[in-house]
Amino acid sequence: MSRNRSESTWKAWYFGDSSLQTQDSGWLFKIWPVYEYFVQKFSSVYSSKQELSLDEAMIPWRCCLKFRTYNPGKITKYDVLVRMGCEAVSGYISNMEMYATEGKKLEETVFSLLDRNLGQNHHIYQDKFHNSVRLAQTLLDRNVRVCGTVRANRGIPHGPEGEGKHLNIGQSAFQRKDDVMVQV
Repeated sequence: MSRNRSESTWKAWYFGDSSLQTQDSGWLFKIWPVYEYFVQKFSSVYSSKQELSLDEAMIPWRCCLKFRTYNPGKITKYDVLVRMGCEAVSGYISNMEMYATEGKKLEETVFSLLDRNLGQNHHIYQDKFHNSVRLAQTLLDRNVRVCGTVRANRGIPHGPEGEGKHLNIGQSAFQRKDDVMVQV
């Protein structure tokens, strides 16, 4: 097959039936059957161990795509954002979700990534993008432990000994809110 023929085939190749597409179908309609197949296989082939990790990955994409994200700090500026629930030890992807500008809230994204692992005494390690004190309390109620960094504006509990306190090198302080502990 010639190069031009191959490129025209790739441009026209998709996995959805256009006659079934509606206004509410979303940006991923054309690849949804393949995407769902892979996500289902990820969970059926391998069951994750106790330690899980929530993270995001960037897939470089230069062509026109309405839901690609822009990050000026990266080498490839325009990428497709994929959020993943992985096993912390092996890195195996147990669940993933493509960011397609649906406007989902933080907790909805985390719960959709962890839906198969809630209530099974898992430990979740995550970065500051996914973490908040309220989310940690909600997950703890569902028998899931959380460890990770948290942004200062995401509900860090303040007490009389923690407000305005400046720490020197080597010092640490902590605050508790019920069973959630935040350490600086």
